[in-house]
Parts: sequence; C-alpha cells; structure tokens
Amino acid sequence: MVRLKDVAYLAGYDISTVSKVLNDENFHASAEARQRIMSAAKELGYQPNLLARGLRTHRSGAIVMAFPRIDNLVFPALTAGAEAATIRLEQDLLAYKFPQSGGTKALLKLVLQGRADGILIVDDVPDADFLPEAKSRRVPIVMLNRQDDPSFPSVVLDDGAGFSIQASYLCGLGHRRIVFVAVHPSSQVSRFCLATFADTCEAKGVALTDNDILRCSYDGSDAHSAVEAILAMRPRPTAVATASLMIAMRIIQGLSEAGLRIPRDISVIGYHDSPVAELSNPKTTTIRMPSLEQGTRGVERLVEAISGKEGAVEEVVSTPIMVVERGSCAQAPRRQI
Repeated sequence: MVRLKDVAYLAGYDISTVSKVLNDENFHASAEARQRIMSAAKELGYQPNLLARGLRTHRSGAIVMAFPRIDNLVFPALTAGAEAATIRLEQDLLAYKFPQSGGTKALLKLVLQGRADGILIVDDVPDADFLPEAKSRRVPIVMLNRQDDPSFPSVVLDDGAGFSIQASYLCGLGHRRIVFVAVHPSSQVSRFCLATFADTCEAKGVALTDNDILRCSYDGSDAHSAVEAILAMRPRPTAVATASLMIAMRIIQGLSEAGLRIPRDISVIGYHDSPVAELSNPKTTTIRMPSLEQGTRGVERLVEAISGKEGAVEEVVSTPIMVVERGSCAQAPRRQI
C-alpha cells in the first residue's frame, strides 16, 4: 500500500506539504511543488483517504444533479458533461429525480445531512418553497436552463443563437413559407425562442404570421394537431421548424403517413440533438446545442460555489452550435401546393 510518506520521499517535500497539496485545494503552493507532488502521487498510484478528507474538510465530495423528469432527450448529454467534470474534479455525482409532487425536502436533506455538498438543478423545481428554503439554509445551488432566483448562479444555453441559426438555415435553402411549432404551455423562454426565430426570418425577408405559429407539448405527444393544421394550409408551407427534436420527429412521422415526401415536398428541422434523431425516416436534421459543455460548466460552477468562490450570476454557453444535416431538409420545392 502506497503511503503519504512514500509520495513525500519521491517528490522531495515534507509530509505536511504533500498532505496539504493533495487534500486541500485552497492550499497555496508553488506551481513547481504542486506539479512534482501530483506527478509523484500519480507515478506511485497513491489514492487519498476520502473519508479522512471528508472529516477534515466537512465535505462529502459528492454533488447532486436533480431532474424534474428523465425522458428529456437533452439530459443524457447534460449528464455526460457533468460526469466528465466530476471525474476530473474528484467528485461523486448523484442523480435525483423529483417526485411528481413534493420531494424537495428529501433533496435538501442530502446536503443538510452531509451526504452531498451542493445541488445542480436541471430545468424546473416543482416546489415554489424550495429555492427560498435552500437560500436560507445556505445550500450551494447552480441552475441549468433557469434563472429563477438571482441569488443562485445559472448556466444557460445561447438559445438566441440556436434559433437564429435554425431560421437562417431554412431561409438559406430558399424556403419562404415556413411554419414554426413552438412549445406549449408558453413560457418566457419559449416566447423568446419564437421571437428570435421570427426576427431572423424577417431579417431574411420571410414574414411569419400568427397562422404560421403552431404549438404542442415538448415531447410531441400531441403533434398530430400540428400535422393536421399543416396539411390544411394553403399554400402549404415548404418547411417546418420545431422547438424540440421530439416534435420534429413526430411531425416527420405524421406528414409521411399523410403521403408527403420528406424532404422533397416539405422540410422539417428540429432543435437539440440526440442519437434517436437517426431513427426517424428520413433521419432528422436538427440544431445541436452545447449541452455537454453546459453540464461540464454547471459542475465547475457548483464546485466553485461550494468552495465559497463567487462568479457571474448567469453564464451563457454559446459554443459549439451547429446544424446536423441528416435527411429531413432540402432546397425549397419550386412549386407550392
């Protein structure tokens, strides 16, 4: 078993200095000393005693990532980014799903009872009392995709850039009759995304009317109503942009079942990417957002908050954003029905 004094001997420093470098991230050591000690520990395969470290620092070395649901196609990328950061920062990552009603007391207990050091909140918090109580208890929290309370830092995606790219892509393919399927129920975020898409289209010489804006749930479970509305439009739109990947895939399925050839008759583009985009026929073209990077940055911000470091209230992750071209978009057809 490799002991601390073995690392100290190889690095050429006393045991006290080596212990502080390996176990106290706030200990001030020269870059040379830190590099030599870390290299010696790695060479010998030294593993610190995490239990002893926790007793000394009063930290568990774990953070909680709390989700309102688990069926969102964006969450796997978020989680992968968070996991990569926790491994690098030598933290444990705990996943927590909010029950449909309540459950926030149990989440707070994880931190208050010392089983976790902070919470990464993904999207919504089902209990209006949760954030005020967490604030009063000084629980470190970072929000992803939400800024409900300026007391807590947040890491959000640049949806303005994402929907602008989506609109520019369709206009660049020559589409002038475009329908946008927004998320219902409406929220401040969904209204902003719709406005950004419409403003970009207008700047490209394409005007969206109220009739060109349809709505359905984020998971697309009620997309059949949007499909029926699109089929009834005259002249028929040549392109459909959606606020989520699942909406796009449901729209593709519905229009195909109605006899339209995608993308020959009509193009469809989604928002956010996932491997499931390969499963539709044709495969779904969509906008890939930096969800992986967002998850990574969220963990980094939370670890900083746990350490008492302050940063910007809101941080926007804006790169990389790209169009993932598959098979559901093409040049606008010459004739409109």
